[in-house]
Amino acid sequence: MFDNIRGCIHLPPTSQFVLCRGDALLKSCEDITAQYLLTSPLPPPLQFLPWFSKASSRNPDSQRWSWHTESSSNGANLSLTSSGKQVNQSWQDVQCIACFCQDDSTAYRDGLLTLCTHANKVFIHQPLRMYLYGLYIYKCQLEAWIFDRSGIWVCQAFNIQDNPQRFLAMILSYRSMSDADLGLSSVVKRDDNGSFVTFNDTVTPGLQKLYLEDKTIALSDDLVGQGTTCYRARSSGRDQWDYVIKVKWRPADRRPEEEILNLAMQKKAWGIVTANLRQGLHFGPYYELAPLHNETDTPPRVANSGEEPNISKLVTPTKTPFQNRIFTCVVTSPIGRPLQFFATRLELLLALRDAVRAHRSLFQDAKVLHQDISVWNILISHPQRPGDPHGILIDLDVAINVAEGGLRKLGGAIGTRPFMAIGVLLRRIHTYRHDLESFLYVLLWVVVVRQKDYPPVGSRLREWNQGSLADSARLKTSDMAEDSFGNVLAEFEPEFESLKGLAERLRGLLFPRESGELWTGTVGSGAGINRLYDAFIDTF
Repeated sequence: MFDNIRGCIHLPPTSQFVLCRGDALLKSCEDITAQYLLTSPLPPPLQFLPWFSKASSRNPDSQRWSWHTESSSNGANLSLTSSGKQVNQSWQDVQCIACFCQDDSTAYRDGLLTLCTHANKVFIHQPLRMYLYGLYIYKCQLEAWIFDRSGIWVCQAFNIQDNPQRFLAMILSYRSMSDADLGLSSVVKRDDNGSFVTFNDTVTPGLQKLYLEDKTIALSDDLVGQGTTCYRARSSGRDQWDYVIKVKWRPADRRPEEEILNLAMQKKAWGIVTANLRQGLHFGPYYELAPLHNETDTPPRVANSGEEPNISKLVTPTKTPFQNRIFTCVVTSPIGRPLQFFATRLELLLALRDAVRAHRSLFQDAKVLHQDISVWNILISHPQRPGDPHGILIDLDVAINVAEGGLRKLGGAIGTRPFMAIGVLLRRIHTYRHDLESFLYVLLWVVVVRQKDYPPVGSRLREWNQGSLADSARLKTSDMAEDSFGNVLAEFEPEFESLKGLAERLRGLLFPRESGELWTGTVGSGAGINRLYDAFIDTF
């Protein structure tokens, strides 16, 4: 969690406290809390929880949401739900979160990371949520936070003992907020048949209303980032799941995936999934939360200062430019099965072969370079007609239009790390040959790792994913050498013995010897490109 959020923090833009949305509601709640506080004043931190439980439950019948309190070792975790269910039983019901630390036996930073961890659980169980409110109460200091895919934003802190009316008004105002004000998505709606998304598509009427399967088929576990989530979907009136709906928060400065998909369709690229809804948000500049070297470290600006810790004392500005993200929903078809779940070796080989053919068509026909070949971006398809592909490529998030001079300059490393080519790890310009090298790593991964999340301990593939990118490049260069590749093949289970020859031939095509050295370069001539593609596909 620390690594995910550390450099994605937004400090208050002004010295004035801002609730962001619902300011009018906050003001109206302030007007009704003064009388309550006359008879039940806010107590010191050690007596806070009983007071909070009583104060936050006033007029339950007139409020949409209710606060639930779950004690922790040094305070409590609080959650706003529609049903009052235990937070650890139903994160799907949580609409707002809070973390209370009653004294400094819990470090400020640790309490904040607990709040962020709970926010992440909410987003995992509600992946289409736009944003989430969070309150961090450290002794008497309150910080109001907003979490979204661009980062985490803190509003100005204040002392709840000095301003109990504002604090109680905040607590009550959240209970009356609308779905939209609490950050729930209006993109997905429900009726008697389930959850659905609507599109203004006059060209394809069948795509105007698509129902989502309850369970996701792909889900990001990061709080800050693209938050990519995929659902199977069907048209209204059909039982067959014919589509995949992919939602994500893409960087605003990145070319939309749907544009690359449309280009591929216009150029009649073969073996690529085929079509858009988009809405957007953005927030302010980034700060970084510095790591502590050990559990007893105290940040220098807090030590001996006599001041209560808060986020502004623990962060430093970064040079990383703010990355606005745009909520995007893309519908694709045909639907497929993850490559790792192949039924037979033949099905695996046909899927990989046709994925290579799809890559070739994408590159040579549409002039688009995929740049992220991985086990998760190849699906096993179900051909309906002769000539249909057995395997398809998906996810054109980082694909580039080569015809527009889209080759990235030196210095970038694009792709999914376990499958990155040696040249990409060394930050060379990404080429078609690097993607073909990634196909070899996909074959090795599927055979060695199968349906697990990670290679076994001691596996060469596991070591490729550790250390720096340069370390990975060095290890892969060593393992791809003719006299070392056998160590990788030794990890094949007996049932895949017959695939060792295929892996060895693909390795030989990609890494010929030149002047006694392993060659990892790219042939750029048209004839050379065709020769490598032909040989690669024929080998399968």
